[in-house]
Amino acid sequence: MGTHVTTAARWLMGSAGLNASHFLYAGLIIVLTSVLGFLWVDIGGLGNVTRLFFAGVLIAGYRLGMWPAVFAAVLAFFSYNYFFEEPRFILAVTARDVRAFTTFLLGGLLIGGLTGHLSDRARQVRKALTSVTTLFEASRDLSVAIDPAYAAQRVLAYLETQGCTAAIWLLEGADLILAAASKDMPASQIESPSGLIGPDMTDEVSAELAVLPLRTGGRPLGVVAVWRQRRSPLPDARWLRALLDLAAIAIDRARLVAEIAEARVIAEKEGLRTALLSSLSHDLRTPLATILASATSLQEYGEKFDAETRRDLLETIQDESERLNRYVANLLEMTRLESGALNVARSLIDPREAMAAALRRMERRLEGHPVVRVFAEDARPIDVNPVLVEQALMNVIENAVEHAPAESPIQARVDVVDDRVRLSVEDEGEGIAPDDIGQVFEKFFRGGGDRRRASGVGLGLSVTRGLIESFGGSVHAVSPARNGRGTRIELELPAHRAMQTAE
Repeated sequence: MGTHVTTAARWLMGSAGLNASHFLYAGLIIVLTSVLGFLWVDIGGLGNVTRLFFAGVLIAGYRLGMWPAVFAAVLAFFSYNYFFEEPRFILAVTARDVRAFTTFLLGGLLIGGLTGHLSDRARQVRKALTSVTTLFEASRDLSVAIDPAYAAQRVLAYLETQGCTAAIWLLEGADLILAAASKDMPASQIESPSGLIGPDMTDEVSAELAVLPLRTGGRPLGVVAVWRQRRSPLPDARWLRALLDLAAIAIDRARLVAEIAEARVIAEKEGLRTALLSSLSHDLRTPLATILASATSLQEYGEKFDAETRRDLLETIQDESERLNRYVANLLEMTRLESGALNVARSLIDPREAMAAALRRMERRLEGHPVVRVFAEDARPIDVNPVLVEQALMNVIENAVEHAPAESPIQARVDVVDDRVRLSVEDEGEGIAPDDIGQVFEKFFRGGGDRRRASGVGLGLSVTRGLIESFGGSVHAVSPARNGRGTRIELELPAHRAMQTAE
């Protein structure tokens, strides 16, 4: 019999969402009310004591809920009867007092019950509002997740705010991998539940543990296990399912974003490989073919050629060999730039000397183009690697020669702009299309129009930008340069502060 009563009591408290402490607090309220009644009965009379008990029942209903309030009303009835109704300290109800005591009991039950019911409803509304708010915050938080592991950590954080511990496993191929778990969890709890995952898996919720699948679109993504703590029940099952549905969408989206990014990288690599092979097959073979033809002609018919023809063929071999060397050097430097293996040992040099050295190295390519040199007299030194800066300038000069009309001038300038030194090369070609100007420093880009027909693998300006930026500088393209035509490539580098000579 006692077992059945205990079971019924537990069911009653569980169904009402209460625990034994609520009834204990209700009893303490009535005890306190009885003590105050003893102190007040001689001053205010039994009528005030009755109102005092009603106030106690009302407080129990407001603070603890309906069922503790009913419990308090019953206790108040017996306490009033025992301690305050004559004869005192005897629990007995005469026929004369039945109506009064019944009215008191019914009034207590009514006031306490209604107040408790309203209090319960208010608590339920607050709990529902908190749940909705939490789900809204989780939705906003998970909407920006781009990594499945981050999404799992955020879901774990929201579960822990509900006073429980949890572990989250994500499906990787055919295996479940632990993605997030509460701290200090026993190892037995965080073992992978390999046998639980499957397309037919359903929510399994008990008083102590809830095991729920993560899935979206019918596809399993993982498993979540939630354990209750001593003083906190498990979160509402509907709230749990709503949160995990948000998590499943976020994790699925994050994986999709990762797959798209990976596919984009593969496509870009494939595009670069295709562009490189295309450039190598065309632009690098052109100078090789010229060298081979000139060398073969000299070998087979050299004795029949006059001195001037032989000299022209030898100069052709030299020019094309130098061009081929620049192409290969640019490919090598681009590889070094992308791998971070570029040697940037520096020294102070005069920028005018660097420009002059690059022009001397490009004399053969500049034949037929008058070179206009405008060098500032107050140019300050720059702290760079001389060989790499010279290579960068040669690439810019090569670009100008490729696109300048025959016999048109090419201008080389060295200017000082605030605390920077600007080295620029300008041609009088057709210029760069507005849509292309932002891409001229990209790898393998050669633009449209006459720029598309120019030779070269499309690495010169890209290498130039990488080299100059490695010294803290910047590269810009200006087109049209003047009179609606031409292109000017500007290289800006930090000017080194001149040292003052002590007198």
